Amino acid sequence: MKIVGGPSSVELANKISKSLQMPLARTRNKRFPDEEFYFKFDEDVKGENLLIVQSLYPPQDTHLMELFLVVHTARELGAKSIKTFIPYLAYSRQAERYLEGECLSSAMLAQALENLGVNAIYTIDVHNMNVLKNYSIPTFNLTAAAELARYFTLKDLKNPFVVAPDDEELAIKRAEYAAEAISADYDYFKKERDRHTGEIKTFRKKLDVRDRDAIIIDDIISTGQTAANAAKILKQQRARRVFAGVSHALLRGDALKILSEAGIEEIVGTDAVTNEFAKVSVAPVLTEALRKERNLL
Repeated sequence: MKIVGGPSSVELANKISKSLQMPLARTRNKRFPDEEFYFKFDEDVKGENLLIVQSLYPPQDTHLMELFLVVHTARELGAKSIKTFIPYLAYSRQAERYLEGECLSSAMLAQALENLGVNAIYTIDVHNMNVLKNYSIPTFNLTAAAELARYFTLKDLKNPFVVAPDDEELAIKRAEYAAEAISADYDYFKKERDRHTGEIKTFRKKLDVRDRDAIIIDDIISTGQTAANAAKILKQQRARRVFAGVSHALLRGDALKILSEAGIEEIVGTDAVTNEFAKVSVAPVLTEALRKERNLL
């Protein structure tokens, strides 16, 4: 297998290449003066098994078009198989039509990737598992929860307590994985979101966090409101310190200010999203999954 680094995930592709001890395919890309994307393989990929690494964090549409063109090129040039590692799988918030007339963007994305010839997809902490049901090809949802939790062990934690900011099954599972990784307790809050206004309500719940360091583990922080609501309740219940570990730290608008004012001491993301918060790599997560897969063959 050869690793193909997409424009949004060049450094991550390099890490994966070194971790798996698999070569990087030689490529080049650029933007024309009118901003159209140009991509080229600088080597023959006919008959090769490729793993294309391209995350779809904002600007999602730009990164998505880049992925389409890279996959299309690989297929046209005769690649034997094309697997994709899309750490942040954009358009995964909605798996069904909640309001009449809505676009099912997750279904469109699945159809497009399959039609282009993708053979399998690996992702990190997809927001809604049901969107993966749109695919007829193999899909693998991996989690960075344990890696994020281990990062905070460097913070001289006092009796750590892991918290999921909502009660969805995936959220609770992430908290459980994180807690197991650092031998900590865990629990969760319940939240509701207004589908029309987007307003988030978090219900208060008594947790055993007094004089303990709390770690909020989440898949996405965008506006910051969900994590902020959880942090406020934790601080009111006398948590010693509050941290946030998130697979996809998008942090749009005033999110950072909202989280800081809620009492969160540090926000840590992964390199699924390239920004200043990406202090944990998802390369080991994918490496472990691929090695297990090979051992099963």
